[in-house]
Amino acid sequence: MEGLPTTKISFKLQNQTYAIDSLKVRNILPFEDNITSVPNTETYVLGVINLHGNIIPVVDMRMVLGIDEKDITRDTSIVIVSPEDKIETQFGIMVDLVQEVFEIEEDKITPSPFTKGMGMIQHFEGTIQQKDQFIHLMDIMHINSQLESKVIK
Repeated sequence: MEGLPTTKISFKLQNQTYAIDSLKVRNILPFEDNITSVPNTETYVLGVINLHGNIIPVVDMRMVLGIDEKDITRDTSIVIVSPEDKIETQFGIMVDLVQEVFEIEEDKITPSPFTKGMGMIQHFEGTIQQKDQFIHLMDIMHINSQLESKVIK
């Protein structure tokens, strides 16, 4: 029996591909230098932006995951996510490149091989192998809970 299809949005951080649940994505914005820094926050917090009158914190996912920095390019984007479908829970993640929206059957998702004590990666939902690449599925609810405890909102 086939698994139910789920829709994901994939993006690149350096040479690795990641994906999140498309139902949690509210907006995809080109990166602009209109981010206002916020003092006394973690180094991966770039600051906040004003999106339609709402103040949205923005984090650099490369720094969250311990990936080397890369120059900002025309492909750099901010993906606005809302883990709980509320404006108050929205935050932006800066990524190197938004790739595609795709469907995957749930039974094609392999459980994450990472275990407790491995930081943010411990709560990947799993991994997909498509063509010759692995796509790590991020648990946006876990990332939100980790960030909420450290980011001033």
